[in-house]
Amino acid sequence: MYILGLHGNFGRSDHDGASALIRDGEIVAVAEEERFLRQKHATGLFPYESIRSCLKQADITIQDVDWLAFPRVTWENFADRLQAYFGYHFGHCPEIKFVQHHRAHVASAYYLSGFSSALALSVDRSGDGVSLAVYRCTGTELELLHEEGFPNSIGLFAALMTQYLGFRSNHGEYKVMGLSAFGKPDVDLSFLLQVTSDGYQLNERYLHQEVLNKYPAFPTEQLPIFNDRVSEHLPPPRKRDMPLESHHADIAASTQATLEAAVAAILNRFRQPEDRNLCLCGGVAHNSVMNGNVVASGSFEEVFVPPAAGDAGTALGAAVQVSVDEGHRFGRLETACLGPEFDNAQIQQLLDVSNVPYVTVDNPAERTAELLAEGATVAWFQGRAEFGPRALGARSLLANPCNAEMKDKVNRIKHREKFRPFAPSALHEACPERFSIYGNSPFMSFTFPANEQGLGEFPASIHVDGSARVQSVREADGLYYQMISDFYRRTGIPAVLNTSLNSDWEPIVHRPQDALAFLGVTATEYLMIGNYLVGASN
Repeated sequence: MYILGLHGNFGRSDHDGASALIRDGEIVAVAEEERFLRQKHATGLFPYESIRSCLKQADITIQDVDWLAFPRVTWENFADRLQAYFGYHFGHCPEIKFVQHHRAHVASAYYLSGFSSALALSVDRSGDGVSLAVYRCTGTELELLHEEGFPNSIGLFAALMTQYLGFRSNHGEYKVMGLSAFGKPDVDLSFLLQVTSDGYQLNERYLHQEVLNKYPAFPTEQLPIFNDRVSEHLPPPRKRDMPLESHHADIAASTQATLEAAVAAILNRFRQPEDRNLCLCGGVAHNSVMNGNVVASGSFEEVFVPPAAGDAGTALGAAVQVSVDEGHRFGRLETACLGPEFDNAQIQQLLDVSNVPYVTVDNPAERTAELLAEGATVAWFQGRAEFGPRALGARSLLANPCNAEMKDKVNRIKHREKFRPFAPSALHEACPERFSIYGNSPFMSFTFPANEQGLGEFPASIHVDGSARVQSVREADGLYYQMISDFYRRTGIPAVLNTSLNSDWEPIVHRPQDALAFLGVTATEYLMIGNYLVGASN
């Protein structure tokens, strides 16, 4: 049985279009539309190219698909639109099943966590009119405990403050998270989001009327979320090109603290003694600082966050939910590398046609480790593409984390703000000795405080507050693990600096030609693509 999960819309502001294909309870392929179109978040676009990619990876046609799974239940006449779309573009439309938005989020987390039971919290701006949902999950049963309706939304609060600080909402929330480490959480934001012992309330008085009138159809990255009343409590909002000052960092720190307090209030309200495990999902669950602090609280034995916690992940979650309903069961998701891959023959053909000088490398892991140890930056393009917003060793830009100056160098390469940190990809077995608090983090979902050893060994991957958004790398990660292990043997450092292979304004590199384009317009020294090394001296 084939189930094709989808997320996206036709010409509206819905973002993060994606497709996921499941065969008899096995994830075959997952792909995000932005990677094909080279348009970040692919706002307002249906995932045509990612559908084609998933079908191609399985070597099937749409006629072989038994069910379409879609993570919305409130959109009017959407089944008719899907049938018309698939009939026109593919000549056939499978039967359609709709899954409530937050249930799809939870399904993408819980059913792929490996837990037999868990508390699950889904938090985002809004989906199907709901901004937060709490589930208690046991076996194959998802029991809804609580919902918060829009606009009482933690995700909307985060988007508002992102926009207030001069970043694009839905694009810059992670920038606010990074900036927060430079400030003090001493700005009272309770006028906007009031947090109590068992919940929170967003004050609609400060929301722009367009939000209340048109959500979720309006493009929030373009229209203002807040109105002028916010200036009764805060300094004037920062314009996008204005310099960042200390009070901006303080507001960012206060935003982070308020967001975390609201999530903690909900968890404290619904957690029972038997809730040993927690699943976090929804766009807010990409806040790795919050996730790390949840682990540090000790309230749960284990916390699981899927690699695509945001809306792209609902394509997979909807397909998983339908698959479970059909009697299939899933184990723990061990890898996010579920997208297309390109073999050496395809890569070599492109290099030859492009007249790009290269050398063939027998052991790309060993050669890359050698270059990193020498201080070079290496664009790393290997295997199947990652699913989700973070590069996890398939489409990554790598550097030596031992030199603190490497942080500024890589930020210049990527055209990013100087304050933004990078992650260490570290051997899982070496992490407990280098972080004072540590939990398994294969998808770079948690920020943990480094101890003295970690601070000393990879300063370029440590944030100003002494923390790091670590990626745990295991032997099952194959070539990437081998490369880091070889780097460890050469340097005594069990980690490399890892960031996504893209400039700040574009999606992660997807195809070999995207990697060549990145190398051509940046100061990156080398590209290791398959078994081929491209660079100044090779």
